[in-house]
Amino acid sequence: MSELTLSPTVSRPARQAAGGALVTMAWRNLWRVPRRTWLTAGGVAFAVLLVVFMRSMHGGIFDATIKLVTEQMSGHAQVQHAEYLDDPRMRHTVEELSAVTGALAAHPDVRAVAPRGIGFALVSTESDASGTSFGAQVMGVDPAVEFATVSQRPLPGGRTLERTGEGFMGSILARNLGAEVGDGVVVLGTGKEGGVAAAAVTLVGLFESGVPDLDRSVLMVHFDDFSEAFGLEDEAHVVAALGQDAGDARGFATSIAPSVEEAATAGAAHVLPWQEIQPELAQLLVIKDAIGFTLASILTVLVTFVVVSAFVMTVFDRTAEFGMLKAIGMPPSAIFRMVQFEGLWVSLIGVALGLAAALAVVSAVAAAGIPVSEFPDLARMYQRLNLPDRLVPAFATRDALLIAAVMIAAVQFAAAVPAPRIWHLNAVDALRDEE
Repeated sequence: MSELTLSPTVSRPARQAAGGALVTMAWRNLWRVPRRTWLTAGGVAFAVLLVVFMRSMHGGIFDATIKLVTEQMSGHAQVQHAEYLDDPRMRHTVEELSAVTGALAAHPDVRAVAPRGIGFALVSTESDASGTSFGAQVMGVDPAVEFATVSQRPLPGGRTLERTGEGFMGSILARNLGAEVGDGVVVLGTGKEGGVAAAAVTLVGLFESGVPDLDRSVLMVHFDDFSEAFGLEDEAHVVAALGQDAGDARGFATSIAPSVEEAATAGAAHVLPWQEIQPELAQLLVIKDAIGFTLASILTVLVTFVVVSAFVMTVFDRTAEFGMLKAIGMPPSAIFRMVQFEGLWVSLIGVALGLAAALAVVSAVAAAGIPVSEFPDLARMYQRLNLPDRLVPAFATRDALLIAAVMIAAVQFAAAVPAPRIWHLNAVDALRDEE
């Protein structure tokens, strides 16, 4: 009878301890072999540091590229005729231009608004007796409001557009035409209504964007000259707008769309973010994410193998301990959870150290920047594209949280690998091995 009353008294405290103190027990177990704990956590921290730093560098470079491209030409969003993107014809214009630009300028999210007329024509110089001409994209811009950097960076010896009757040309197109600053340039094309569009301007400057397609094909003239030559009346082909952040272009486009729809003819004007206007650049972002995902996956697999090895060693080294816990009544499921909590503690330590180190490293590098001049080939490419002369990372918060979650999950998986040995462990054999 005494044996019947003694058994519950002995086993109940053991089971209650197993259910209520596993987290504390797991924490204490980590520091029985601190070297192994720090090595495992260090592996996790290094992986987090490396992935977050690489993603931050990629993010900084791509942010600079997107900022340059959107501010150089397209803007963060554009107002276009509903059919212009797929069929950029002269007649597909945004009408009621004054109302549209006024509504955009009054919108709190808009930093700048630039109406542009875009057409294609033959361009030649008045001084060329041979009559050589080249096809070019003629762009009408308003110097008073135009924000595109390509229209604001003249080569030495020239200047930007200031008034009507002036032209601003890509350097390759000028070389092909044999045109120099001060020459007269003749534009001959087709107007909106199908008639002849003709204009004569004086070349006041040349630009070099670093993008050969622009440098060999673009001639900028004053918006008033373009409208008169091509027969536009209070209309433009695109109205480019700058918001606060190129990364939020879709949200920006959605924000300004109601103002545009209210000001323009119903259904005639659409607001498009730069991702739809320049899908090639948007595709580069997808490639960047794919590269980062691949790198993170490789590092995660490597770290998982290291952690699996550590936990397999832990289970083998603690065979007698686990046998003793089973002997006093702790079920295998509780022992398994204790090991999982140990893995969770290790991963949290490693992730915390990795994120702290990554934030410190990225902040230090961002403050000084990495001079592009240290890499001659990269420096030449950056100079051609008018990119900044320093690489500046941008801390990738979203990626940092994602890699932290992935690492925690990977360590939990690694801690579960030796679980079968815990479940099938015989307490008597384990204690006999210890003896």
